Amino acid sequence: MNSDAGIGTLEFLVLAPILLIVLCAALQMGMWYLADSAAATAARKGAETGSSYQSTPAAGAERAESWLADISIVRNPHVSTTGSTSQTVRITVDAEAMNFLPFLDFSISRSAEDVVEQ
Repeated sequence: MNSDAGIGTLEFLVLAPILLIVLCAALQMGMWYLADSAAATAARKGAETGSSYQSTPAAGAERAESWLADISIVRNPHVSTTGSTSQTVRITVDAEAMNFLPFLDFSISRSAEDVVEQ
């Protein structure tokens, strides 16, 4: 009789959950990175729009919100113009990355600032 019978199955039962967790974590980090990039892009687009000639910070926030509306990987976005002055427009995007690991929360906060065109 071979004393190693069934050891392959046992090894698989031990290693498969570990590999699955590592794979899910890698995919989740990729989704967080994409959502972070999308939030940064929305903030940048909003700051550019809000700082253009005869525009307002509110127009920049509206532009950021409309751009994020088409991006499904960013959940619950909140766009703010807090920190804007008469000389600069600051757009801040706070959101959550889409996740499939229920026990983790991936919050995102990205800002962009631009000088108002005179």
